[in-house]
Amino acid sequence: GEPMPRIYSVEKRQEIVILFMMVGLELIRRNGRKKMRIHELTKRVGIAQGTFYNFFNSKEMLVYALADSYQQSIKDKLEEIIQTKGYLERNDLRELYNCMFLKDEHNVYRFLTREDLQNLSTRLPSDCLYKMTDIKTTMETNLRHVREKKEPYDLDAVINWLQLMNLTIQNKDILVETGIEKIILQLIENMLDELF
Repeated sequence: GEPMPRIYSVEKRQEIVILFMMVGLELIRRNGRKKMRIHELTKRVGIAQGTFYNFFNSKEMLVYALADSYQQSIKDKLEEIIQTKGYLERNDLRELYNCMFLKDEHNVYRFLTREDLQNLSTRLPSDCLYKMTDIKTTMETNLRHVREKKEPYDLDAVINWLQLMNLTIQNKDILVETGIEKIILQLIENMLDELF
C-alpha cells in the first residue's frame, strides 16, 4: 500500500512554509518565476515532491505568499518610522521606494515580469490578486502619515508614477539595463513632486 503521509506539527509546518518561501524567492531571483519547478523546491526543502501541495495550493500561491509577506514588511517598516518620528516625510518615501525598486532582495515584485503577472492574474483567486495589485489603498494609508504634502495633491498622478516604476521593473528585458536605476530614481522624484 501507499506509505502514510507525514503529519507535521504546527511549528514544523510553519518552518517548512518559511523554507519554501526562502527557496522560492532565491529560485525566482536566480532564474525567474517561469523556471521555478516544484521538484526543485521540494528537493531543496527536503520533503517529498507530492507534499508541496500540503503547504501551497499552487506555485502561484507561493508567489502570492512572498508578495504578501513583502507587503507586510513594508507596512512594518513604515509603522516603525511613524512610531519613532510621528510622521513620514519626503526623504522617508524616497528611501523606501529607492530600496523597494532597486535594492531590496526580498521584494519578489522586482523579479516578476509582465508575463508572470498575467499568469498570476489567471491562476490566483481574485482576492489574492486584488491584494497583490491594489496600490491605491496602500498608498492612501501611507499618505495619511505624510507631513507637509501639497493640499490638494493629485493621488491619481501619484499612483500612475508608481505604476510607471512597476512597469519599468516588469519590462526591464526591453530596457537598457545600465539606465534603469537612473530612470527609477527620476520616477521617484516625479512622484514626490506630485506630493510635495
